[in-house]
Amino acid sequence: MCRQFNEYTKLIPLTFLLGFYVSNVVGRWWRQFECLAWPEDLLSLLVLVIPGEDERSQRRRHVIARYLNLTAALAWRDVSSKLRLRFPKVRDLIDAGLMTEQEYVLLEDVHASCASVRWMAPLQWVQQIMMDEVKDNNPTASIVNNFITELKLYRQSFRKIFCHDWVCVPLVYTQVAALATYAFFFFCLFGRQYFHQDDTVDLKVPIFLIVQFLFFVGWFKVGQDLMRPFGMDDDDIELNWILDRNIACSFAIVHKLINTRHPELGEGNEDIFWKNRGEHLEIPKTGRQDKLETHRPKLHAYVRMPNSDVPDDEKGITCSKLRGDHPHLSW
Repeated sequence: MCRQFNEYTKLIPLTFLLGFYVSNVVGRWWRQFECLAWPEDLLSLLVLVIPGEDERSQRRRHVIARYLNLTAALAWRDVSSKLRLRFPKVRDLIDAGLMTEQEYVLLEDVHASCASVRWMAPLQWVQQIMMDEVKDNNPTASIVNNFITELKLYRQSFRKIFCHDWVCVPLVYTQVAALATYAFFFFCLFGRQYFHQDDTVDLKVPIFLIVQFLFFVGWFKVGQDLMRPFGMDDDDIELNWILDRNIACSFAIVHKLINTRHPELGEGNEDIFWKNRGEHLEIPKTGRQDKLETHRPKLHAYVRMPNSDVPDDEKGITCSKLRGDHPHLSW
């Protein structure tokens, strides 16, 4: 019976099942990270659309930056366990400074009529502010179009996050992978035993079976842990930190960077490449670069064979001979 169980283990395609399962889960995990919204590109266009230094322009930039992060907080708290603990109620966003009391009342009215569009309301307010800016100051149309395009991509990123959260890997696939893994090692408990024979060594501890168990079960557990990337594990994606980082960067762009002018071009602000323009360009070595070896990339070259109209078997030219004649080529 033990020999039969050992043969049965060969019928379970465990490597194929786990490989396909884990590759899908890891790909899905990375795609969710790529769906995260970052406000830098949008706000960099905003300071071009609203470049004014008056109080109204500053207030508009500030409110738009806050609305972008308010959208992220409203959307991410529905998919992240850590953000849900940080903001268990929508009213907690008022204490965090991302929302005012009047905005909370408006969002609750929107949520009462349609529960799935509350997170999109701040983006709609951003569009209304931009329309007011167009009416008041008539900014460049191409920059406004680019801003609206980036705003659409910003909205799409949250929709993709929700789609990944709604449509998970089919549960039956996880069950099949689990059944195959544990059934494989159930048969191995009987089939991988050592029998009393003269040509084998009877090991009381099946070392290689234990190593195989650690590899396959660990592989399966990796797929299970990566199934939900916004959970409470230490290796999950830190949406809590990303939100804080985005808020700090957003207000830095609309308040600090917009007022930071570049140094004047001219005397006293010249780099070494400008001073040595027209001469042979040589990059200065800094730090410990002199201890590093620099290798030029190997380029593939075309070698014209002599007497190309004659077949190779008649002229006696082989790849080995060419490799010896041209050792610098990559074969």
